[in-house]
Amino acid sequence: MGLFNPGSGTGGARARAQRLDMVLGILGFFAFMAVVQTVVLEVRGEPAGFSAALLAVLLGLLYLVWRARKNTGA
Repeated sequence: MGLFNPGSGTGGARARAQRLDMVLGILGFFAFMAVVQTVVLEVRGEPAGFSAALLAVLLGLLYLVWRARKNTGA
């Protein structure tokens, strides 16, 4: 019983690829917003350490999900 498809198993390679595409879109959006926030904070001369750390985490997650999507073969 999967988290995204309760009651009928995991759904197969195509369903997994679609779920990973959705996660990629969400992570990509928030990573882009973190880039904008970090640049704005840096230009204003305000501390951007937390924003840069959040950006690094989001980019790392984005990379891992992208690799998982690439390996699904669907």
